[in-house]
Amino acid sequence: MSTDITRASEPQQLRPAPAVPANAIKGVKETAAAPEVKLVLPEKTDLQFDPKQMQKNLQEAIERLNEQMKSHGRQLNFSIDKAIDRTVIQVKNVETGEVIRQIPDETLLRVAHNIEQVKGMLLDEKS
Repeated sequence: MSTDITRASEPQQLRPAPAVPANAIKGVKETAAAPEVKLVLPEKTDLQFDPKQMQKNLQEAIERLNEQMKSHGRQLNFSIDKAIDRTVIQVKNVETGEVIRQIPDETLLRVAHNIEQVKGMLLDEKS
């Protein structure tokens, strides 16, 4: 039996290993001086924040969303529950007006309302 082994016509060239600093071999770490960094803080800005205006803008945006949904034949209603300050989204059946889905769920809203009512009892103002 003969085994046929073919060899490459040219021998492979071996590359030398990259140079390693002598102090790395001995376990000595080389430390370089870090460049000095200056931190410049921005000047204090005077932000104008009007919560009443923001609430009005939010209410107008919700009204526009509701109008767009009605114009496209969809019953998707956006509102804000003022007691817990959360957005409520309702999906309704176009024909019957029945609520198909509500986000957050009605039971979650009731729990949140109850927690808001109990908050005052949990805090002892005399302490």
